[in-house]
Amino acid sequence: MAAQGMVPIFDNIMLQKRLDHNGFSFYFDKGPDGSSGSRLILGGADPNYYHEPLVMFPISDQYYWAVKATNILLDGKDIGLCPGGCTLVADTGTTLLTGPSDKIELLLGK
Repeated sequence: MAAQGMVPIFDNIMLQKRLDHNGFSFYFDKGPDGSSGSRLILGGADPNYYHEPLVMFPISDQYYWAVKATNILLDGKDIGLCPGGCTLVADTGTTLLTGPSDKIELLLGK
């Protein structure tokens, strides 16, 4: 999303052909002292921040960076957050976690 008439920054980077690969990834980390070790990686993914295999998912709605999911696992177990499949939105520009209240509460352990 971008303000009306504006070109989003990554779209602009792609238009200028600045990267060898038009992809980006995020690594989220909170250090033991509370400092952030998080990263935005432009041009792909840094193998120092993931374990193989890296799985790519097609975008189902480019406006919202939405992907289709068949389930959501917590500690490797399906806890019923996505029965029959669901749509997930990767919104890295917010601190909110949103969805159906009962599912979010289950995820957060409330």
